[in-house]
Parts: sequence; structure tokens; C-alpha cells
Amino acid sequence: MKNKNTLHDGSYFQLLLGLAILIFSVGNENAFWAGPMFFASTASMGLILLSLLATIKLVDYYALAILAIGGIIAAAPVNDFVLAGSIVVLGIVATAASVATSATTTSGEERGGSSTMDTILEAVQMTENAKRVLFRDRELGILRNTVQEDIERGEFHSALVLCDQMATVFGAVEEAEVLRTKVQTIIHELHDARICEEVGILEELLKSRKWVEAYQDAARLRRLFPESPQLHGLEQRIADVRTQYRHDLEARFLEAAKRENTEEAMLLLRELDGYLTPDEARRFRATATDVIHKYRETLGARFKMAVSDHRWEEAIEFGEIIMQQFPNTKMTEEVQGMLETIRVRAEEDETSS
Repeated sequence: MKNKNTLHDGSYFQLLLGLAILIFSVGNENAFWAGPMFFASTASMGLILLSLLATIKLVDYYALAILAIGGIIAAAPVNDFVLAGSIVVLGIVATAASVATSATTTSGEERGGSSTMDTILEAVQMTENAKRVLFRDRELGILRNTVQEDIERGEFHSALVLCDQMATVFGAVEEAEVLRTKVQTIIHELHDARICEEVGILEELLKSRKWVEAYQDAARLRRLFPESPQLHGLEQRIADVRTQYRHDLEARFLEAAKRENTEEAMLLLRELDGYLTPDEARRFRATATDVIHKYRETLGARFKMAVSDHRWEEAIEFGEIIMQQFPNTKMTEEVQGMLETIRVRAEEDETSS
């Protein structure tokens, strides 16, 4: 194989310099410097010629360094001036070789860095569609995992948006539809469970006969779940339960009045009054009037018996009930006139005891 290594101008200069020193060494063989410089010049020329056969980086600097070392060896025992000059030359050669090596390394790094930067710029300059195609499988896998994580966290709206993106951007229509169906099924199941729980709370309100709260709760459920079939007829359900309870009150009131259980009938009448319209109340007017009259007479009789038996505390209690429930009657006027005397008697009995 033909060797392609050649000498440049610096190498020729080193050959001439080495040859000149060699000739002077031979011509002045008795001089103190002849021996060291003969060997140094021979080694320097030999190194340069060797670079023709094998590539030697910075060969000129090495050849000059050999001559400088020869000068140092030759001048060390005799001439301080020559010794100092040789050392300076060697230092300059070493510095120059270091700078050249650094420049070569930096140039190589710059070429490597430039190649890396070109790769980065090329990646940045790729279009979004090109990058999407290049990294499709990886991004699709990330998207699939994100959908599963959203489902586990209960972020169903975000999961549905990602399903749409999976179908429209990546073309995974069938897989997106499977995941969308899964999300919607979970949503329906959770909604059904939530609605059942809320309807159970509403039923408790109906059992407690809290009709206003029940209607308010039904309106809230309508706003939360407007398309739920479980809530159809919810307001009618409340109205039916309320109507049925009113009918039960009517029946119990009439039964208590028939049995002449005046106190129970009066309690039922007070509760029933909140359910009846004026037209509906006409059906019970006669019975209600009779119950109220009997109840008032009963209270009056109990008040008089308590006064007669000197049971002052009970008399005061019955008197206050009469004044509270029948404020604009003659009986109330009579009781009010007696209560002051009864309270005095009660205090006297308490003091004497």
C-alpha cells in the first residue's frame, strides 16, 4: 500500500536545522557540545523521517524538543548561557505543543458538538405530525395509561376527553370506543348508586313528614341528575305520600271523635288543620266544632275540680292552657280572674309546708 504521509514546510525546516547541526558537530568534534548535539540532531532527523512511514502528531515540536534537550545536556557542565537558552527553547516547544494539542482536541469536540447540535435542531424542526408519527406507539401507550389513571381517580370527564383524542389524533377508534364505554358504564353505575342513596334520604324526609324539605331535595336532585329515569315522578311521589297521610289523619280524627276521645281528637285536629284547604275543611266543620266545644268543657271541668280539691299547681296549669287555646272566650275571662288568687294560695301552702 502506498504511503500518503508527506512533509510540510515545518518538517523541512527541522530536517535542514538537524542536518546543519550534524555537520557542525562532525566538523567540531572536539568541541564540548559536539557529542550531545550530534546524537540530538540525528534523533531529530530520524523522528521526522519516521513520520513519513507512520502518522506522528506534532512531530515538528518533538524534533525541536530533542534538539533543545541535546543543548541542555551539552551546556549543563560548561556554559550557563547556552544552558539557559536551551531550557527556554524547550519550554517554548512544550507550551506550543500543549496549545496545539488543545486546539486539536477542541476542534474535534466542536465537530462532535456541532454534529449533536445539528441532530437536536433537526428534531426541533420536525413538524408536529412527523413527531406524532415517529413516536406514535409511545404516546399512545402514555395516553392509554393516563386514561386508566383518570378512571381510578374518578376524573371521568378528563378520561372521556382523552378517549376522544385517542380516536381523532392517533386513529385508535376501536380502542377509544372500548375505553369510552368503560368510562360511561362506571359513570352510570356511580350515578345510580348516588341516586339510590339520595332517594333513600328523601324517603326518610317523607317518613318524618318534612314536606318542604322533601320538595327542596327533589328539586336539587333534578338539577344534579336531569336525565335520570329514577327521578321521574319524584314530585308526584311526594304529593301522593302527603295526600295519603292527610287521609290517614282525617280517618283517625273522625275515629277519635266518634269514640269521644276528646284530647286525641283535638291533637289530630290541630295537625289536620295544616293539610286542609278551606273547601276541604267544610266537610269536618260540624265534627271539629263539637270536638272543640267538648275539649274546652273538659278543660273547664278539670280546672274547677283542681280548684275544689286545692290542687293549686294543676289548677294553674289547666288555667294557662285555657287562656292559651281559647283566648277570646268568657271561660278565659273567668279563669284569668281566678288565677291570681290561686297563685297566692299556692305560695301560702308552699310556705306553710
